[in-house]
Amino acid sequence: MTFLNIKKLIREELRKVIENKERLLSLYEDDEKPASQDPDKMLVVNKDSGKSYYINKDSFDPSKHSKSSPKETTKEEEEPAETPAETPAETPAEKPEEKPEEKKEEPKDEKPEEKEEKPSEEAPEEKLDDKSKEKSDEKEKKKDDKKEEPKEPEKEPNEEKTGLKTVGFLKPIEVEKLSKKTTGIYPDSQDRLLNFDYEEILDMYDVSVGKKKDLKKLYKKIETISVSKHTIISKKELDKETTTALKHYYLNSGRINNIIRFANELMSSKEIEKQFKLGKPKEGDKREKIFNSAMNAFTIRSLDYAFTEQMQRLDYNIVTYRSVENKDVLQMFIDAGQWVDKTFVTTSLNPLICEGGDKKRLPLFEFLIPAGTSVLTLPCHSNDYCHEVEVTLPRNCRYTIQGFNDKRNIYKVLVEQDYARW
Repeated sequence: MTFLNIKKLIREELRKVIENKERLLSLYEDDEKPASQDPDKMLVVNKDSGKSYYINKDSFDPSKHSKSSPKETTKEEEEPAETPAETPAETPAEKPEEKPEEKKEEPKDEKPEEKEEKPSEEAPEEKLDDKSKEKSDEKEKKKDDKKEEPKEPEKEPNEEKTGLKTVGFLKPIEVEKLSKKTTGIYPDSQDRLLNFDYEEILDMYDVSVGKKKDLKKLYKKIETISVSKHTIISKKELDKETTTALKHYYLNSGRINNIIRFANELMSSKEIEKQFKLGKPKEGDKREKIFNSAMNAFTIRSLDYAFTEQMQRLDYNIVTYRSVENKDVLQMFIDAGQWVDKTFVTTSLNPLICEGGDKKRLPLFEFLIPAGTSVLTLPCHSNDYCHEVEVTLPRNCRYTIQGFNDKRNIYKVLVEQDYARW
């Protein structure tokens, strides 16, 4: 490349630099009016490049510029006229200290608009917060509703139906106070309490059928007496093994008695121990059935052993009850007059324990259990079903009907233990 060619290139680059500077000067004027309406500016044509643009009148150089008529350059006028109007309005607002070199990147001038729109972007977040607050409020309301749900059972307290289909009316605090009072009374008073006759209360029940308020008062009164009786009988503490077995029997009495009734073979002691070491499986686990069989076998063996212990024998004569719902079963017992039950028999110190309320009473078996008979009772402090005031009799007892009270629909049954060994 010759020296002349190099010189021409340098001149062209210089010319471009000068034109860019002149354009930048026109772009960053602080005047808000369009260049075509500014009296201090004029439209010129560069003699070398032939391009037209606006410059200050003071910057006009006849050797470089020639005047141009507005009609010929209206299209070119619009391009530079738009950018100067936008740039001064945006740049001072967001970046007042920006250098002119950074402002050359004209497309980036739109970014401040996005920053200015951020408040509008935050608005939806506030709406979302409101929604989330509403959701949280709804959740809190649901939680409050759930907390209020336990209040409903006050109408029908402790509607936990197990083997005896019981309904409890005393609160745990009331039961605890009763227990303390009962254990402090003299033996003679304890004996009179255990022999208390419910017959007058049963007569009041029969008269109050259809009167719910009166029935509830009677239920609470009779439960108070029966819990006091239960406290006296269950003051002998049971070992851990017997307590576990008795709790399991309370919840599975039908299944366990069927195993005994149909002479099903019990699981061996070694297999029971093995299942207990493996621990209780989760619901639906393959081992669940085997573990339940182990628990049933353990319960039968543990209760049988507990009934042989001297400490479980009664110091007093007591009376317990059990209602008979099935008429055919009742008639079978009446026809027999005497029978031996191979299974454990659960009775209650409360004669109204199986009643549904507000209806005629079911027929009652009143069991006369003499002192010296072995019974098992679970103290209230370790019994979730204390209001059932259960008294469990050993298997193979002999039961004899000794009388019938037609007025009160009560069958008096004598219990004799050890009539037949298993």
